[in-house]
Amino acid sequence: MQDTVEGRAGRSSLRRAPADLIAVGSCVLIVSLMALPAFENTPVRTVARALFVGFVPGYALLTALFPRSPTGPKTEGSRFRIGHLERAALSIAASCGLLVLIARGAPAGIGGSSTTLGILVVLSVAFGGIGAIRRLSLTPAERFGRPAVAWIDAVGSLGPSRSDGSPVAAVAVGVAVLVVLSTLGVAYAMGPVQGDGYTELYLLQEGANGTVSEEYPDELTVGQEEPLVVGIGNEEGVTTTYTVVIQLQEVGTEGEQSVQSASELDRFEVTLESGETVENEHVVTPDRAGENLRLTYLLYTGTPPETIDGSEAYRSAYVWVNVTESGG
Repeated sequence: MQDTVEGRAGRSSLRRAPADLIAVGSCVLIVSLMALPAFENTPVRTVARALFVGFVPGYALLTALFPRSPTGPKTEGSRFRIGHLERAALSIAASCGLLVLIARGAPAGIGGSSTTLGILVVLSVAFGGIGAIRRLSLTPAERFGRPAVAWIDAVGSLGPSRSDGSPVAAVAVGVAVLVVLSTLGVAYAMGPVQGDGYTELYLLQEGANGTVSEEYPDELTVGQEEPLVVGIGNEEGVTTTYTVVIQLQEVGTEGEQSVQSASELDRFEVTLESGETVENEHVVTPDRAGENLRLTYLLYTGTPPETIDGSEAYRSAYVWVNVTESGG
């Protein structure tokens, strides 16, 4: 009897838990499970990631910013509240904004979809945790977040009779369309670049606490070695051989940034199985001086062409550097 009572109490507590935070946690768990090899290069992974990126991070952020219910009692600070439809629409906008900020925040030519997704997962958990703490500081009447049982009852009460053509219903339809369009856009952005597979190429710098994706060297010296790390991730679905060609390029400043001249500093070849990532530690040694030179990494599948101009590269990454003469 005691076990039955405790079991009922546990189920009751779960049903009283905020349904939206349960959903956020479930989405984080699902998108994390999509990283398993069993879901590699499957439409399920692409759709799950797109749905997550297009809505969940923004919703979690709004959870942290607006913990109050739009229908709660008016108290000090209660003016900072938003309605359900506003929350849904702003969640999409905030998610897209976070995606852009993360993508633009990385140095030019550096980054990858898996890294971006990982950052969004961490932010979603952090924002959701902050939102939960802020809600707990409010009274039950003030806090946003209907219990799970209330959502179940609300969904069960929906029917054709509720579609009365009211402005609220029209806005709800508009939000639903926006969700669909946003999901399709994010799915396209996060989907494989070519065919069903893709390859990540990114640069790292040796730091005091290991490799980091910031503080890249921008001042080099002719003839002096500079350590760097280039990362390659094979998500092509098949074992692939890559060739990386490292060039120091002089780029035109007028019109399109066309390469005026280039010198090859190094090249190496690596074969990766599908799902494998390698971070190659190496050094670059500039062979000429100049300002606003582009240290470029060109990635080719298989053997690169005899003449390297960058136009046929499968992937590329670069950093801008100034190179001075030794002793200058």
